[in-house]
Amino acid sequence: MEVRDQNLTLQGVADILGVHYVTVYRYVTNGQLLATKVGGLWQVTRHDLDEFISSAAERKNRRHGLPDARRTGNYVVELERCLSNGDSAGAWMVLRRSMNAGASVEHVILEIVVPVMSTIGTRWANGEIDIAVEHQASAIMSKLIGRLSEQATRAGRHRGSVLIGGPTGERHALVLAMLSCLLSLQGWDVLDLGPDTPASAFVHAAQRMDRLVAVGVSVTSTESFPEVGATLSVLREKIGHDVPVILGGGAIQDAEHARKLGADHFAVGSRGFIDFLDGLTKESA
Repeated sequence: MEVRDQNLTLQGVADILGVHYVTVYRYVTNGQLLATKVGGLWQVTRHDLDEFISSAAERKNRRHGLPDARRTGNYVVELERCLSNGDSAGAWMVLRRSMNAGASVEHVILEIVVPVMSTIGTRWANGEIDIAVEHQASAIMSKLIGRLSEQATRAGRHRGSVLIGGPTGERHALVLAMLSCLLSLQGWDVLDLGPDTPASAFVHAAQRMDRLVAVGVSVTSTESFPEVGATLSVLREKIGHDVPVILGGGAIQDAEHARKLGADHFAVGSRGFIDFLDGLTKESA
């Protein structure tokens, strides 16, 4: 095995960096240092550690007014270019460089990935790119969100369980995957049922979850509307009124629209969903 392919434990990384184990663990949980759990233990490749060390040196240089040798440029522009060209490896490198430069996983998703996917969707809607390009970008990004999710851990007590999914007819999984990752970062136990989930599956999952705090239903297409009301009605009948049901997604116009469909709350994007959950925990504190 080459040295750059070597896997290191967090303690091994701490020894190399000359810092405490807890410091390295913090680098991992905030997304600065990429790591993967193997057999329940975090491991870091030598390559990723070298990237982290290089980025740390560049950040130090910038604080002292020295030029940025990496010249990373605009991450949003770079990511859009990679996804449009089907360059999965390049897209991952953009995300990794942004985190090594200090961006958190949450920042990467909300400030880099979301704008890029929105732009690609708009370009397809305007006829500027073929739908194959849009599907390609979504497929690549779904895989990369899976890798980012490996970083989505938070130390301390978990805050409760959240169930999310898309109703029958919904086809977009990426939005749910990003929300799941972001909620995990906030300390929630998340069960993502994915898109095209029948009402019975929502009920089955909800009735078996411990400390269920909320159910989120994502609707990005008007084609899903016939099933949304039925799904929310069945959920309310089976789980009662103590657990709020939140509607979100690009197809939901506003809070009034969400309420007419049977929801308790309308979430504007992932941040709106997170803020609503934070409000619930403050009320119960």
